[in-house]
Amino acid sequence: MTTPEFEQPSPREPFAAGDALAGDAPHEQAQELTLLREQMVASTATHEWARVRVTKRIITEERTITVPVRREELVVEYLDDEHPKAHPGTVHGSTGTVDSRVVQEFVLHQEEPRVVVEARPYEKVQMIVDTQRSVVQVDGQLAREEIVTTEIP
Repeated sequence: MTTPEFEQPSPREPFAAGDALAGDAPHEQAQELTLLREQMVASTATHEWARVRVTKRIITEERTITVPVRREELVVEYLDDEHPKAHPGTVHGSTGTVDSRVVQEFVLHQEEPRVVVEARPYEKVQMIVDTQRSVVQVDGQLAREEIVTTEIP
């Protein structure tokens, strides 16, 4: 902002405030006039400069991960060295060998991968509105009053 420079009255001006008018006798009372001068006063006003819209979007991407899974397998071991090639299904007991077929059921388990997708916060974004300051020069025309005297014959 520029500060207006006030002009000083030129020495040619015949009359200044409080001086007697030309042609008045010294015994008469002096006339007073008030002169006005414009001043430039600058201020600011806030108005809308721009509008913004902030949105967030979901980006879907495909990922492949390796998951180790386990499963149970039935392993049959022959503990009797005398009958290494025993018939399948032959049950060896403590009292001897019984040739009856005994069916036993075993439940075998296996793991299956499960996929659960969870939305978890991974980033926090903070937005700040910042005010940028700058200096702008303002020019204007100013008027001032002057007194012009003329002698009346």
